[in-house]
Amino acid sequence: MKATCPKDKNHKQFYTTAHVVQEWKVNENGDFLEVAADCLEVSNFPSKDNIWRCAICGSEAKVVD
Repeated sequence: MKATCPKDKNHKQFYTTAHVVQEWKVNENGDFLEVAADCLEVSNFPSKDNIWRCAICGSEAKVVD
């Protein structure tokens, strides 16, 4: 998979989504209190089907396999 900025091929950093597992501190009812660990593991890595946005100019990137 490769993302390309449509405005400048030299832009090589992008924003997209991934799903991570966090460890939380909760109360006796399971209600969230605070994040104990930001990322224990990644449950879904970025996909080519996501929206990818250039981190430099904000353009929507083109992603190919």
